[in-house]
Amino acid sequence: MTDDQKALAADLDRLSDDVARLADRVRRLGRPGDAMDDLREGFFLTVTQAAAVCGVSDQAVYYWLEHAARLGRPIAEKRATVWIIDTGRLLAYVEKHRGGSSARVKAEGRLREYWPLWSEPQELRRPDAKERATG
Repeated sequence: MTDDQKALAADLDRLSDDVARLADRVRRLGRPGDAMDDLREGFFLTVTQAAAVCGVSDQAVYYWLEHAARLGRPIAEKRATVWIIDTGRLLAYVEKHRGGSSARVKAEGRLREYWPLWSEPQELRRPDAKERATG
């Protein structure tokens, strides 16, 4: 493969990533709601959730986050000590770098299976009297 062919292939890879990201943005257009709704609907995952969806360890997901960032195509943002993973970008990364379309389809299937459990309302934990006194 010549250098020109390699450069063209790299450009096409970047274009396909851009197309996937744009398609995700178009899906979000016209939807009522905000970032909290996006979070509730599964547009973002934690590292543990991403690992479960992809059938890998948490450490593998951390490697993927680093790899995607090195490629200039980050799939997550770190806020404080928490990684917030964009589900669409994760699935595109899996398809492109971790097993092709069959791996993506499996991950999407697991997401559909797990999300109803993960998205159930959680009871707010209120500190007890002792915690309030020391906190």
